[in-house]
Amino acid sequence: MKSSAPRVDEIIGNALSLMKAKKVPYTAIYTGLRPSRVISELPVSDQSVGRTLLQAAVPDVKPPIIFNGSGGPCIMLWAQNLSVKLSENSPWINLAEETPTLPGSFCDGSTSRLALTYSSGFSLSFVLRQRFYSVSARNWSTLDTVELKYRNLSASYIANRGIYTPAEYSFHCQSVTNFGDALLFPNITDQNSSEWRLNFIDFQIQGFGLSNSTDFSYASDCASFFTPAIWMGLLTVLLMLLILVYGLHMIMQVNTMDRFDDPKGPTISVPQTE
Repeated sequence: MKSSAPRVDEIIGNALSLMKAKKVPYTAIYTGLRPSRVISELPVSDQSVGRTLLQAAVPDVKPPIIFNGSGGPCIMLWAQNLSVKLSENSPWINLAEETPTLPGSFCDGSTSRLALTYSSGFSLSFVLRQRFYSVSARNWSTLDTVELKYRNLSASYIANRGIYTPAEYSFHCQSVTNFGDALLFPNITDQNSSEWRLNFIDFQIQGFGLSNSTDFSYASDCASFFTPAIWMGLLTVLLMLLILVYGLHMIMQVNTMDRFDDPKGPTISVPQTE
């Protein structure tokens, strides 16, 4: 490369001198028959063609449990966990990890029952009913009862106090339990209802208005709009507004002096003798 540089420079100089002597406009392009350096190329198979970002694999989301009636899907249930506990010292059992069968499930215009039977011996059933309420002039769906069976034992829970939604909607709640902030209340006729524990995480169910679809309708969530934190914030703001209004009211009640000393009159003398 270095040895050929003077020869190339001489050729370029001669060409430029020749063109200047003829006094004609020109455009020169310097090129070669082959590159002086050969760049090695890797085959496509040896190059990385995928994403190289390190990220966690997206977990597979299990499909919802669907019961098909005579006209198509009529009951759907999905939950991240369906955990049950039979005693204080027994471990939690997550039924959502098992694949259930649906014998005993049915649905009609007013009642839908989803019965889940597991190979571990547990049986879990949900009974939803649709009723018309004249006050709201619409149909509402309520989860009336939740029943858990294990072998020859059973427990029944009433759920219609807090689990309800318009009939065309689905119901969703992050936590449905029979303890703590409970939505499931034990039936007084069952002794096991007060001992057994149910904990449903990310629970969603719909028993009416599926319209032959495999997707849930709009979810009516159990979380109230005014949470305790929102109420505390509103009360704090209201208290501060009351203090501000009271302060402005007191300032407006201050009266200015409308009579002043006459500058043309005699001044006030204060004797300083004892």
